[in-house]
Formats: sequence, structure tokens, C-alpha cells
Amino acid sequence: GLGVFVPGCGTERDEGPVVARVGDAKLTVAQLDNQVADSEMAGEQRRLYVDSWVRRELLYHEALAREMDRTPRVRQMVEQARRDLVIAAFVDDRFNDSQIDVSESDVEQYYHLHTDDFRRADAEIRAQHILLGSRRDATALRSELQRGAVFEEKVRELSIDRETNTVGGDLGYFTADEHAEIWEACDGTSAGQLCRNVSVDGGYHIVRLTDRREAGSVRDLAEPSVREKILEALVREKHRQRIDELVTSLRAKHAWSVDETRLATQ
Repeated sequence: GLGVFVPGCGTERDEGPVVARVGDAKLTVAQLDNQVADSEMAGEQRRLYVDSWVRRELLYHEALAREMDRTPRVRQMVEQARRDLVIAAFVDDRFNDSQIDVSESDVEQYYHLHTDDFRRADAEIRAQHILLGSRRDATALRSELQRGAVFEEKVRELSIDRETNTVGGDLGYFTADEHAEIWEACDGTSAGQLCRNVSVDGGYHIVRLTDRREAGSVRDLAEPSVREKILEALVREKHRQRIDELVTSLRAKHAWSVDETRLATQ
């Protein structure tokens, strides 16, 4: 077990009550509070965090007992980790106030130069849906839509899907594996037409197909997933460029050399 400790004993007056100990190592309540945010699952998360902390400390204490920290390989790994942390802190401090700006032309240029990165591996469809709570409501609404009711207006008015009722019920593009029931309901349907009603997990979906795309087709730049991927790539690229520029300036500032004759494999 974790043991029972009396608050206020020893150094706990300074550090606060201790929730777990392994040897001389202590996990205080304050440290635990700092790691686990208050939420509905806080109780379970606190238990999981404490268990994980005890596991790590037990392994660490045993490793120290076996003097693993004194082996040349581990010393080298620890030193490399220390250097990496110092470098990361320096880079963060150096560019802390320097925002990376990505222009729309940067995004478009990247998109056109990396077209193959955005080809679909599988066929996809795009659809809108209205989620209702009963079959009767779904049947009645379908009749309204067939008589000319505006789909997007009915989404805002009636759909109980909070994630899509503010965007016209748009489900985006998806494959047969991602939404199998909706995919099957849209089989044989043309873009702009209502698909068969779908019952999933007690909810009733009225679905309208908006687009079909075959495997190998290129995703549109307007798709959120495409823009997000491009923005992430451009930020990484521009960050590497600033690091390269910084290193170039440091080459002129510090003494350094490379013995080319010793680069070849012996």
C-alpha cells in the first residue's frame, strides 16, 4: 500500500501534507493538485497519477540501488538530455517574443507544391445531417424537406447535435469506415439529394449528400484538415529557418572546426 502519514510531522510543515512516499522521495498534496486539474474525473485521475508516481519512483530507486546512473551509457544519455533541455530553453527564450507569420500566399504555394500529400487514399463522401430524438420526428421532417423546407434552417431549428447544428449539419468528408451507417444510407444517392434516414445509438439522422470524391482525388485547400496540415508544416519550416539563421550567426561568433579527413569510415 501507499502507507498512512500524519500531516504536520517533520518537514511537512514546510512542504504541506504528503500523499505518497517512496524512500526519501515525497509527493505532496500541493504537487498533486498542480498536476491534476479539477474536473468530474479528478478523483480517478488523482489516483492514477499517484499510482504512476509510485511506480516511477520504485523503478528509479531500484535503478539507483543497482548504480545504473553510474554506467557510461546512462551518464552520456543524461548529459545529452541536459544539453537538449538547455538548448530548448535558450531557443524558447530567444524567440519568445517573435511570432511566426504565415501568409495566405505561403499557404497556397505550399498546397500547389505538395499536391500529392493531399490525395485521398480512399473514396469519400461529404454530407449534412439533422439529428433528432425520435423516428416520428424524423419522418415528419423528411416530408417537410421533400416539400421544399430549407435544410440548413431545419438544422439550426431542430438538430440536437451540438457539434454541427451551427454549421449547417456539415459532417465534412468521411470514408466508409468512419461513418459506415451514413455511408450505406447514401449509397446510390446523387449530390444534393436526401439519403435514407439512419438510426444510430437511439438517434435518428436525416442526411443529405453534398459531394462524392474518388480515391486519388486531391483534397480542396478550403478543407479545414488541409489548411491545418499546411499551417503546421509552414510553422515548423519557418522555425527551422530561424534556427538555421541563428546557427549561421553563431558560426561567426564561436570557434569551431570539422576535420574532414576523419569523417570517412575507417
